[in-house]
Amino acid sequence: MKINYLSDANLSESDLHKMGGKAQSLARLAHQFPVPPGFVLFQEANELDEAIQKIGGFPVAVRSSGSLEDMANASFAGLYETFLFIQNPIELKDAIKKCFDSRHSHRVKDYLETKKIEWNPESLSMSVLVQKMVDAKIAGVLFTLNPTNGREEEIYLEFCEGVGERLVSGHVTPSRVTYNWQTDEVLNVAINDEKTTIDKKHLKELIDLSLRIQAFYGRPQDIEWAVGKDDKVYILQSRPVTTLNPREDKPELTNADLKDGGISARVCSPLMFSAYREALKISMGDYFKRISLIPNDEKVQWLHYHYGRVYWNAEAVKEGLKKLPDFNEEDFDRDLGIQKDYGESGPHKTSTTVASVVAAIPVLIGLNREFRDCENMIAQFRVRFETQDEELKHDLPQLKKMNTAVFNKWFLDVILFQNETEKNYFRTIYNNSNFQTEFKSYLKKLPEYQEGDEIDLMTELHGVSHLDVQGGLGKLSKIADFYGYDSRSYYAARQEFLKYHYHHGPAELDLMVPRWGENKEWVDELVKSYVFVPTHGESKFRATFDRIADQMNLIRRRKFYGMTERSREFLRVREEMRSYSTRAYYLLRQGLLEFAKRNGVSEFDIFMWDLVEVKRFLLGLAGAPDIRLRTLYYQGYRAFTPPNEFGGSIKAMKSSANGLKGLGCSPGEIVGRARVIMDIHKTNELTKEDILITAFTDPGWTPVLARVGGVVTEVGGLLSHAAVIGREYGIPAILNLIDATKLIQDGDLIKINGKTGIVEVLEKGAKS
Repeated sequence: MKINYLSDANLSESDLHKMGGKAQSLARLAHQFPVPPGFVLFQEANELDEAIQKIGGFPVAVRSSGSLEDMANASFAGLYETFLFIQNPIELKDAIKKCFDSRHSHRVKDYLETKKIEWNPESLSMSVLVQKMVDAKIAGVLFTLNPTNGREEEIYLEFCEGVGERLVSGHVTPSRVTYNWQTDEVLNVAINDEKTTIDKKHLKELIDLSLRIQAFYGRPQDIEWAVGKDDKVYILQSRPVTTLNPREDKPELTNADLKDGGISARVCSPLMFSAYREALKISMGDYFKRISLIPNDEKVQWLHYHYGRVYWNAEAVKEGLKKLPDFNEEDFDRDLGIQKDYGESGPHKTSTTVASVVAAIPVLIGLNREFRDCENMIAQFRVRFETQDEELKHDLPQLKKMNTAVFNKWFLDVILFQNETEKNYFRTIYNNSNFQTEFKSYLKKLPEYQEGDEIDLMTELHGVSHLDVQGGLGKLSKIADFYGYDSRSYYAARQEFLKYHYHHGPAELDLMVPRWGENKEWVDELVKSYVFVPTHGESKFRATFDRIADQMNLIRRRKFYGMTERSREFLRVREEMRSYSTRAYYLLRQGLLEFAKRNGVSEFDIFMWDLVEVKRFLLGLAGAPDIRLRTLYYQGYRAFTPPNEFGGSIKAMKSSANGLKGLGCSPGEIVGRARVIMDIHKTNELTKEDILITAFTDPGWTPVLARVGGVVTEVGGLLSHAAVIGREYGIPAILNLIDATKLIQDGDLIKINGKTGIVEVLEKGAKS
């Protein structure tokens, strides 16, 4: 009989997996946190004297630990058996048997059915955890995210005298404390009838331990703890928080167009958030003032940072746009990929009346002027960008040799350059979004309009900057086939390719991730899996355009032509400006890495700074910031799946019963095998027979989309990058299908319609 001690540093992943949720969690924590000593059994046993002595003797606690226990979406709390203060071998043997038997109880079967978890030998797998009993002075539970209001800066504690079982079983009303770890203050205290309190020393220790445990697991935790009569704090259990009520104390916030675009696709570093914040807080406010939608003195927080992700203020944007006649909230949300349940009142629609038109005249004039000014800005900026970018890149090989003053000046210039580029990119995004809304409103009023025409008219753009990558990979593929990957010819061609595409990477809007120019092997991976795709696929643009135009007279046709061309040009230049943004971020990343080396900061830690702090340091106005808490916060949400929308009156949309209708973003139908893939580095074997199912894509996935027959994502809108690239490759694309990676299984034979957004599962099955 094998005894697995929690303190054993050599436990294999196989052993840990067999331990079940509760014991596995404690075994992982035992080497860094104050976990009472214990061991785990996989079967009933008689002779345990040596093991009991090794953990400190009786009394002990005996707990069941199921293989499915403490999952992210199912805690199994209270369903299995726990026995405390076991005093001798006879009691121990009886408790162990009862723990193993508890997996067969009716309440466990009912819970499995409720959670739609299959009842099979694996779901019944059980181990038993035996631990030295803590002689508790007080004990309780702690949530690293306040479960009552969703506020991640608040830690919520409940506790009572003695062991925590009194609290969990409901035998006593607990005392409660709410603590804000960001401001280091107690927000609320409620003392129970037993007058149970916790002293400041133990509270501080628990707060620190809980933030570290959350960082260890990468997601909010529900932690059981105790303070022993020996005055020490012990961690008795830690499991993921399974239910989140998103916070309601904020305006309507969304990560739409930030998740599919990249920055909110994963946990966002403080530095990346600050770079976005510095650009958006100026560009968004200025934009709305230019088009007369907000007064000059109105202060709005446009960008927010919650659950380790970035959100923008959809409520403030919509309040401005509601002043426009014909504004349709559902169309706006659909374009950007906002997933909102509008409730009984439905989406907002601004009616067209004489009064609303008159009131909106200054805004409409401002909008049309801004469209024109933005187009002029882009024409001038592309020339200025190329000149400045070339000058700043020219100095990159000399960074290490620069003295401090010269480097600081160069880096400040890079920060200013990146900020200006990003502000102009954001301005292009706003104008693109508003013009597409105006264009669709115009289009849907045409008697010639048919459902989905707007999608067809967005295809076959030509000149989309990200597609240049595909042409370059094609040339490399031919050279590799002829000369081999280890040839001088290939190395020289790869170097030439990187002269133009150095700034791309697998996660282009995460500054912590290296670019192709830093990791050339990633380019080799893409070349080896290269598939030729026509640059615009089999688009329906010309057929749809001609059908509508042929039914018009000359005057109406001229307006239709002008509106269509302007719509398509805004889509093109948005992608062009995105490329400029990525190039500016490459310079910013190189500057940050050199800055870190010069100032004794680790490569990880520099991304925990705020960009304002970097600028102040360069100017000699401040020293290095204290990044400990923000680092714990960043690490504590790296494995968390946050809500896409929350705050205000918004209700998160849930997947429907069939759940298989998303947003059609690129026309066409295909039947193929579903490939559920979340990691870009696991896409090399995808073929045109496959349909990629993933949570989101970002610009780094552009070459991947060339290899598949179609794509389905959980987020995104008509104007997002994945939609644009899907249309250019001529592959059906369905975005914004909530829970797609759960509803569609890897290997399913499916049919997708990129115009209607419907997915049909034709056959369940494993990968062929």
